[in-house]
Amino acid sequence: MHAHIQQRIQGIINNLDQLPSIPDVASKVLTMVNDPDISFKAIAEEISKDQAITTNILKLCNSAYFSKGKEISSIDRAIVTLGIKEVKDIVIVAATREVLNKIIVGYDLARGELWKHGIAVAVLSKKIAIMKNKKAVADIAFTGGIIHDVGKTVLALFVQNTFREILELTQARQIPFAQAEKEIMGFDHQEIGEKILSKWKFPEVLKAIVRHHHEPEKSPAEFLPIVSIVHIANTLCLMAGIGIGADGLYHELSDTAIKTLGLSNRELEELYRDMPQILDQATAIL
Repeated sequence: MHAHIQQRIQGIINNLDQLPSIPDVASKVLTMVNDPDISFKAIAEEISKDQAITTNILKLCNSAYFSKGKEISSIDRAIVTLGIKEVKDIVIVAATREVLNKIIVGYDLARGELWKHGIAVAVLSKKIAIMKNKKAVADIAFTGGIIHDVGKTVLALFVQNTFREILELTQARQIPFAQAEKEIMGFDHQEIGEKILSKWKFPEVLKAIVRHHHEPEKSPAEFLPIVSIVHIANTLCLMAGIGIGADGLYHELSDTAIKTLGLSNRELEELYRDMPQILDQATAIL
């Protein structure tokens, strides 16, 4: 382990100002959506306070993926037409694009590749949730899919400096890339992602997804099904080469996740076969 690298990463974690930021509207809307007594009008008013976000949201509402065939010209109309949960998904897409749509040097991801991967994982996560009769949490799975790799935005530079050692460790001991990250640098991108979500004031379920998406068996029991959904989606997207970086070949499907969701080999094959369609849907959001 490189103690000096661990200390530098710890310094970033301790100084919240150095962690990525997103517009306050995202965390506020996440909280409001979970309030059963909240009104459409209150959510629309909160979103409309941020003009830049509002513009992006309306563009996304009329995209091929989210559109219901009716032109949407206001946040009020978006909520009525699409529903609160769908609009919440769109808010998260708009709020996190700037953080995730960048070059991730250490992981050998060109600009846009991490973003494309996150959107594809989000779309596939939602599909899996619906397939396994978990429609009630499909929106959470979608959000978790978008942000699951956010920790890579902080660790990228450190991974770039230690990449050869990490790779040698994964090959020598046949361990996942994230485990090698932790052994070499003292942290992995899952841990850093959880810290970022704490700064953003995101709910515990999303922190669990980000913290355990490579190791769902370590997730708190209450969040295991939703973590398993994002794990399966993430791994299938990597296997299909969507947003694959330097770490892409060092992941495998968790038996715990497969058993938790009751996914059969036929269903897994069907999901993998649908990857071109998933990528098309993700591209419609980009």
